[in-house]
Amino acid sequence: MRRIIEELIEKRKNQQRKLNETLKQLGHLIEKTGIFFNKKKKGKITEKLLEFNEDLNQLITIQDKEWDAYSNNHATGVFKSLEWKIEKLEAEYSNVKTLLINFITLEKSLDKMIDSIDKKTDSKTVTALKEIKGQLSPYQYSDFEQRFRGEEAEVKEKLKKYLSIFSSVDHILDIGCGRGEFIELLQQEGKEAEGIDISLSMLRVAKEKGLKCQKSDALQYLKEKGDESIGGIFSAQVIEHLQPDYLREMVLESFRVLKKGSPIVLETVNPLSIFALSNIYFLDVTHQKPLHPEYMRYLLESSGFNDVSILYSEQLEAELLQEISPESPIATAFNSNVDKLNKLLYTSPVYAVTGVKSKSSA
Repeated sequence: MRRIIEELIEKRKNQQRKLNETLKQLGHLIEKTGIFFNKKKKGKITEKLLEFNEDLNQLITIQDKEWDAYSNNHATGVFKSLEWKIEKLEAEYSNVKTLLINFITLEKSLDKMIDSIDKKTDSKTVTALKEIKGQLSPYQYSDFEQRFRGEEAEVKEKLKKYLSIFSSVDHILDIGCGRGEFIELLQQEGKEAEGIDISLSMLRVAKEKGLKCQKSDALQYLKEKGDESIGGIFSAQVIEHLQPDYLREMVLESFRVLKKGSPIVLETVNPLSIFALSNIYFLDVTHQKPLHPEYMRYLLESSGFNDVSILYSEQLEAELLQEISPESPIATAFNSNVDKLNKLLYTSPVYAVTGVKSKSSA
């Protein structure tokens, strides 16, 4: 704020100097011109111009002093306000740290309580205690996702590209719906959609928005559904969390429950991008195994899906290595190698495998 005010004052002073110079030039011009004025009148005009110049200077000087006083006072007030807010934030941060320590202590106490409960005790009681512990834990996957995957608006923007795949179907299931971004997008398109997730903290966010979602294991949920009972299946950033056998069975069950002509979309991190592998995949310790795009293509095809394809996200741009000028004698070889490195390091960080249950499927 202070810098902005100082810049405005300096501009005003520059304008003042310019006006003074203009008045002086006008006075000199009148003195040199005797066509319309005699010497007596010319002298009075010059005198009045000089008087006007002096009065204007005094007025601007007073105004400058007034603005200087205001800016100094205002800037001081702003900085004092910022200092107060910083002190308040430091105090609040200290309180939050204390609260987190208390939660960790409580979490450990619950762990001991769960371990000490006799195995004969009602399993529902143990399950309830574990859920309470999960809710109280300082580590919440929704917090992790918020920090590293991005804000909801940003995630929605990235997921919009999949909407066209579901344009001709309805009653769509989002496996691992998280905060419900894709369900919201589908509902905006007039689609009926529901989601499942195993994270209570993530589901809490989705339910607060009034979305239809529930806590459920993906495979268990699919096995409880009847044949050809779902109009489409979507899952983003989930399959890399699954063990290979579990994933294959989930894909087979997805094929069974999908109606004929219905699509499936499974999005995951692209291990062909070294940047994505090191900066996205390994960031999340709950990931089980990176999945090669061609393996996922094979998995869907061998499970009965037709029209299987791989959709890649846009290539990273800001991280790309720069080519050298084509005028350089080594430009062709150098730039060719740069292209190869860029493809290896910074190719699409995300891909999705898509398929359709053929209308002629048995």
